[in-house]
Amino acid sequence: MRIHRVYIEDFKNLKQFEINLDPNEMNSVLLGQNATGKSNFIEALVLIFKYLDLEKEPPKEANLKYEIEYYCRGEKIFVNCLNGKYTFDIGHKKIIEGEEVWLKEAKSPSKTEFFRKKNDYLPKYVFTYYSGISNRLKDHFDEHQKKFYDKIIDADATKDNVDELRRLFYVQLVHSYFVLMAFFTYETKETKQFLQKYLCIEDLESILFKFQHPNWGGAKKFEHNFMWGAKGLVREFIDKLWELSLAPIDAEESYKESFRDKGNKKKEFLYLFIQDKNKLQELANFYSGNTELFKALESTYISDLINEVRVRVKKRNVDGNITFKELSEGEQQLLTVLGLLKFTRAEETLILLDEPDTHLNPLWKWEYLDLLKTVASSRQGDDETTQIILNTHDPLVIGGMERNQVRMFKRNPETGKILAEQPDISPKGLGVAGILTSELFGLPTILDKETQEKLNRKRFLQGRMIRNEATTEEETEYNILRKEMESLGYYEQIEDAMFRDYIAEMSKFDVFQKVELSEEEQKFLQQESKKVIEQILKKDKS
Repeated sequence: MRIHRVYIEDFKNLKQFEINLDPNEMNSVLLGQNATGKSNFIEALVLIFKYLDLEKEPPKEANLKYEIEYYCRGEKIFVNCLNGKYTFDIGHKKIIEGEEVWLKEAKSPSKTEFFRKKNDYLPKYVFTYYSGISNRLKDHFDEHQKKFYDKIIDADATKDNVDELRRLFYVQLVHSYFVLMAFFTYETKETKQFLQKYLCIEDLESILFKFQHPNWGGAKKFEHNFMWGAKGLVREFIDKLWELSLAPIDAEESYKESFRDKGNKKKEFLYLFIQDKNKLQELANFYSGNTELFKALESTYISDLINEVRVRVKKRNVDGNITFKELSEGEQQLLTVLGLLKFTRAEETLILLDEPDTHLNPLWKWEYLDLLKTVASSRQGDDETTQIILNTHDPLVIGGMERNQVRMFKRNPETGKILAEQPDISPKGLGVAGILTSELFGLPTILDKETQEKLNRKRFLQGRMIRNEATTEEETEYNILRKEMESLGYYEQIEDAMFRDYIAEMSKFDVFQKVELSEEEQKFLQQESKKVIEQILKKDKS
């Protein structure tokens, strides 16, 4: 799965918006200031594949008209929904004059034909993670959750005949518990090293499942043989869990839904305690693999049966053991995203990550894309069929990327239109300071504004002194600034003759002292700087 081109006629602040991604790259990163449409673009992709999978056009209220081109299972898919109705074309490779090109079929599939073969034409999974507090993305997944729910509660549904997770998958906190269990259930040398290196987690201590009387359970009291009426895949999972748990307990407890409740409400809860890793692995042996186990775990959540999962682990340099909830926000975030991809990965997967690095420390941010690539491509062929589109505001994340992997979202100052452009330079090799002050982030300096203004003023005065134009007052001011800057490590002794000549010429312009520049001022300084450098180089050669 690799998206090549998307055109959006009108969706939120994306008006006549077009973006081209490099289909040869697994990772594509979106940069830009807030409110430049990065999250809206990710939301649009979610809606595109949501309605394609539901086999219906986007409703009018979604206001989504688009074209998309993407590669999937060796073919190129063209979807046009600009007039509110689908048209499809399937492309094939041909060699023309020695070059490989993609051409559309002479006959395009009808909507009925496309949806009949949608498992060939759509990505197997669309995983989405959003670190913000808004539910705007989460709500788009409700219909898929409902379809999956209807499937798993059927009395005939079992682990053997419910063969897939839902195509659209939104990552939530509850999945973190499942992921952590999966790490210990299918333990390898690789997973051990990951948990120990990044999270200092040595081993699993225990798991406590807290089930609740579901909304659909009616007024009947809990009975093991009845299990509030649970059926299908859900009942199969709970029965196996009951068999392996130590001293199951059911109890009626008081609870409050919010501080507004005047009195405590009553609800039935069931506690199933898995005492160690061996019992968890017995549970896993009931299933054919990690995806099947994950499917069973998630089915209990979707069925409104899980109230809480308390996964307790042994952590290095910590007295006793701790629960997952006691891990830091960054630890939870890293474990959730990477773990979910690891245990549910498959070929032809689209992964949409909206600021997944929010809580990570600088070292993890620096390693993040490499970690994602390692997880997503750990099976042969996955690195060619998986695409990760990531929205970030952190230069550490993109430090090793080439320019064709980056798209900058910008707002045209005159028309207000959002543009997505490939940068002129690659982040790779620039370092954090270079990335921040380049077009990628556009910071005027990495210093605080006051220090940079003093440094600029010192250089300006230095230039006037080199040209013998400085007044006595300016020389005094310069000496004060020079001493202050030297205390911060800015020594003039390291400046060579060519740099002094450059300072002398550029300081003729008052704008040389400014920190924040308008576009016109930036262009002026760039032009004059180029002229000065050419003069100095010409002088040096003569």
